[in-house]
Amino acid sequence: MGYKNVCVNCRISLSEGTNYELFNRNKTCPTCKDKMYFVNEKFKAPKKSNDKEWKIIEYLLLSGYDFRNPYCGYEQCIYFEFPKNLQEAEAFIREMRKLK
Repeated sequence: MGYKNVCVNCRISLSEGTNYELFNRNKTCPTCKDKMYFVNEKFKAPKKSNDKEWKIIEYLLLSGYDFRNPYCGYEQCIYFEFPKNLQEAEAFIREMRKLK
């Protein structure tokens, strides 16, 4: 549980704890030295062998989505179903951009 850094190249997710102020957003992957992406604690990495889900995750991360609920107000939250393919991921990102 807690915030995570994700490397899409190595398909790993490293938990960084729950203190947002101490979180390192500019981390590089310890294995491949590629950029790691900061994600919310809601992120759950799929199995390394799941090419389809990792492609969707890569698209979402490259599009700026960090797995936070894009709209959560004082009295209500809007929850979204995770995209099941790249076409749904593109539509998902379009919808998220409208909410910002």
